Amino acid sequence: MHDRRQAVDGHRGPVSGREGRASMSRRSAPLNRLMTAAADVVGDRAPWLSDRVYRAVVVPLQWIDPAGWAGTADARLDDIRDRVAGMAATGHVGPGEPRRIQRDLTRTQEDIERIAPRLPAVRARILALRLAAYSEVLETLTGRPDTKNRRLRARDAVVLAGAAAGVWIGSVVTAASTAAVEGGVLAGVATAVGVAAVHSRRARKQRIEAVAGALTEIDQAIRGRNGEDPRVLDGDRRRLLERALRSGRLDARGVEILHRIDAHLDDLLIRLVDDDLEADAAHLVQASVARYLPDTLEPLLALPDSRAVVRGRPAAAEVADQLASIEKGLAEATRRPGRNRPETLLLLQGEFLRSKFGEPSV
Repeated sequence: MHDRRQAVDGHRGPVSGREGRASMSRRSAPLNRLMTAAADVVGDRAPWLSDRVYRAVVVPLQWIDPAGWAGTADARLDDIRDRVAGMAATGHVGPGEPRRIQRDLTRTQEDIERIAPRLPAVRARILALRLAAYSEVLETLTGRPDTKNRRLRARDAVVLAGAAAGVWIGSVVTAASTAAVEGGVLAGVATAVGVAAVHSRRARKQRIEAVAGALTEIDQAIRGRNGEDPRVLDGDRRRLLERALRSGRLDARGVEILHRIDAHLDDLLIRLVDDDLEADAAHLVQASVARYLPDTLEPLLALPDSRAVVRGRPAAAEVADQLASIEKGLAEATRRPGRNRPETLLLLQGEFLRSKFGEPSV
């Protein structure tokens, strides 16, 4: 798990090293996808060899570039979602698709377990949650059918059996003509099979459409209800804090406060992902990353002279005071219990009852 004492990777090396690693991640993404595709081809032709080759080639690269492989894991889940959407459009699942989807889920889980300790906390959390949600939904395609679908197939069997029985009884009672009876039997069986096939196709298509819709809803939830993607917020705050810490323009107090802010945001962004923040706390997190921190740090970074004076004292001292105000609000939000904890629910119930019936008489 991410070490909060070093929550910002930027102060572990020079600017050129950090930018070099970011550039390497961007360049390695197409190579990662190419290697994954090659492993898939091997997997289709020699499943017993695929995972062994994949691990031998990929594991060393994941240690070198965990961020790039996090993007590859996301891209693999995107591909699964798109493939299921294609199945939903046609109502058809290819004979090898469930096996391929299960292989991709297993491979993604192993990849995430390897790279998670070297990823930022929020990035690792979102990847793990997305994979877990995908795996649960896709069990209906890759695992045993659920009870509802078994009932649908049982109903189709009853339809077929009832139609066949009706044809048989009719053939016994009406023995007017052998040709007529044979024609009735063939027509009845064809009708019964056609009805069952229509029901089966319709049920299968509805099931795949439900799975595809659930995957889309998962990704929409990850992007945030208010359009604020936690992944974007996390990336923005990390880049801004890196720049501020590398600049050398903060005084010792400002650096210490900024590290505390970074630790608070790690906790709060994870709770935002888990939907465990009250609305005002979620707004504070989003506003801190999008407005409060940039409006405080960007003017300091833009000063032509780092020794500039603001209100009769160094600009760094003024910025430290402003950061202290932000840190105070974030610290308070961090100490508040989650929205789903029993004490929070009890407090909300008490406030509701007091607002409805008034304060209790002593």
